[in-house]
Amino acid sequence: RLAEGPRPARSVLFIAFAAEEKGLWGSARFVAEPTVDLGKTVAMLNLDMIGRLQENTVTVYGTGTAEEWEAVANAANAKLATPLRLAFSPDGYGPSDQASFVASGIPVLHFFTNTHTDYHRPSDDWEKIDRDGLERISEVVTGITRTLAGTPGAVATSLTRVRQERPAAPAAG
Repeated sequence: RLAEGPRPARSVLFIAFAAEEKGLWGSARFVAEPTVDLGKTVAMLNLDMIGRLQENTVTVYGTGTAEEWEAVANAANAKLATPLRLAFSPDGYGPSDQASFVASGIPVLHFFTNTHTDYHRPSDDWEKIDRDGLERISEVVTGITRTLAGTPGAVATSLTRVRQERPAAPAAG
């Protein structure tokens, strides 16, 4: 989708991390040994479990990691012919790859359509993907990315970072 429009003014890096379920190994390694200057990283957008839209609702975690997130997401969503219901959650920590970035002070958004009965089972197969829902979520994320990356001659949006504290570990019982 980004290739279809004007070239972004900022670089956009696409990364597929491995071993999330083993403890965020891939994203933690990237943050510890980045291939780009993380000090220049504007944001991390994480798409995890977005193939099964239920009740037109996408949970968007991490909106509390930058002051502008809800406005940026709502503006991108409003451009859809049939907008999604965005359920915002301020917490950027959680069991997905964005946690490695928020721990480094980078604003994050994590898009998630929830678990389902096939979650982590062999029955979770391609024919169960909600193609229309996936397309609409992709449009919102593309809009957010274009807002953050800008285009030549257009000012890219900057974010006001809000540092989040890592949640305390549960007390040993």
